[in-house]
Amino acid sequence: MAIEENDGAATASWLQSPQPDHPGLSIERMPGLVFALGQFALNVPEALASLCKGHSLGTINETKLTNLFEFLGDCEGVTAAVLRSAQLDARLLLIFDARIVDTLVDAVFGGEAAADREAVREARPNRPLTGIETNLVAELARSLGKALDRAFAEIASLELTFERLQTLLDVYALGRRDMQAVAARLTIDTPAGPTALVVLLPQTLLLPIRKNLSFDPGSQSSTSDPGWTRQLKVGVTKARVAVTAVLDDLEMTLGDVADLAVGQVLALHGAGMGRVRLQCAGREMFWCKLGRGEGRYSLEIEEPIEQEDDSLEAAAVR
Repeated sequence: MAIEENDGAATASWLQSPQPDHPGLSIERMPGLVFALGQFALNVPEALASLCKGHSLGTINETKLTNLFEFLGDCEGVTAAVLRSAQLDARLLLIFDARIVDTLVDAVFGGEAAADREAVREARPNRPLTGIETNLVAELARSLGKALDRAFAEIASLELTFERLQTLLDVYALGRRDMQAVAARLTIDTPAGPTALVVLLPQTLLLPIRKNLSFDPGSQSSTSDPGWTRQLKVGVTKARVAVTAVLDDLEMTLGDVADLAVGQVLALHGAGMGRVRLQCAGREMFWCKLGRGEGRYSLEIEEPIEQEDDSLEAAAVR
């Protein structure tokens, strides 16, 4: 069987063997694909909410380069869903765990205790899916297709639709046998236990959007709305802040402060030479000249205060 159980989840044999180098496709050059697959895993709980009784969780286990002959040859006899991208006129496969029917039925309807469930699965012979089972797996594929569509929305519009379920017997299911593809394996934790899912993305689907996949939406800052930017600027410029005018700083002992009295004259000897420092939030901004007019004191801004560069001094200290 192509997909075998490993630590409670099914694992395809292709993941356990060295993979060839495919110069035509490079996952490292498609960070957008990695982003989309990560979003797909995050979308799994919402996608399965209407099917499963309880919370589900999707986790990307590995993403590999392969080709259809290598991969589909290992998946012979496994149930898969064919999804078609109307926008790109291409198809992809959702390849399910060999025990997807039992897991799905238990997750939807509830089932035996965990120990009994395994015994039932082992005793049940391989047989074609019943009508109810086919409809359940098809509905699962539709839900996962919608989640995958949303995951790629920031990169490209796939417009995925469910075409059919099929048992994998043909390595030409997605095109010529030597076609390159990207296969991503997920573990989906359901209330009935974990199950494995492989998303097989052939070159015919990836190449038309390869340029889009070369950018990572997660690392790009979103384009600002000019109207929102203007509104933010107006809001910030109208924010009230306290501005302080400082004539001089004096150092005194606590005893000197205690002896201060009305009428006492304090000598100023600061570096401002009688000028006033204008500062905001502790930051010195301008030198000002103190004046008086119409019975009030006023400040005339003369020049900006040059900020001392402490970087060299700080570096010396470190």
